[in-house]
Amino acid sequence: MRRNYLDLEQINNFPKGVRSVYVDGKRVKKEDVEIERSFLEVSSSNYDVSNIPEHVNYLPRKQAAEYLGISESTLTRYHLKGKLKWITRRNRTPIYKRETLDNFKENNKGKLLS
Repeated sequence: MRRNYLDLEQINNFPKGVRSVYVDGKRVKKEDVEIERSFLEVSSSNYDVSNIPEHVNYLPRKQAAEYLGISESTLTRYHLKGKLKWITRRNRTPIYKRETLDNFKENNKGKLLS
């Protein structure tokens, strides 16, 4: 999304039920805009991982590891074993959906604490 040099601020909101819009002749998906906004907000600020705002639905790898309380290499290992799934973006940092991280955290409470 960033490689197309689209200004995220010009895409204010999507009408209800619409998944993508055309901006400057390019199709932009709603999910891509949400991912990019979350990535920029989380990476440019110093949020305490335990107090991430509710509107942030996607976390970059570093913040996702902090959110789960594990290292980035362990997080990658979980992905390779099929326990966690990230959203891949071309030539970019892997992004994790917050809902997926919460489910993983809930299912592996005892394992993550030790």
